[in-house]
Amino acid sequence: METSKFDLDQKAIDRLKRKIVIAENTNLRTKNKTDAQMIRDIKKWIEEEVQCCSNQ
Repeated sequence: METSKFDLDQKAIDRLKRKIVIAENTNLRTKNKTDAQMIRDIKKWIEEEVQCCSNQ
């Protein structure tokens, strides 16, 4: 099995974690989004960060 090495930008990871936690906490209080909608949003945010980091 081939292993890949990824250099992770810690600032990007921290920013993404913070964004997810805030969104989850807000949604727990407001119940504006379903679990499926939250999953879709989180996946989109992760994909955006990966795309942004891979362009550098």
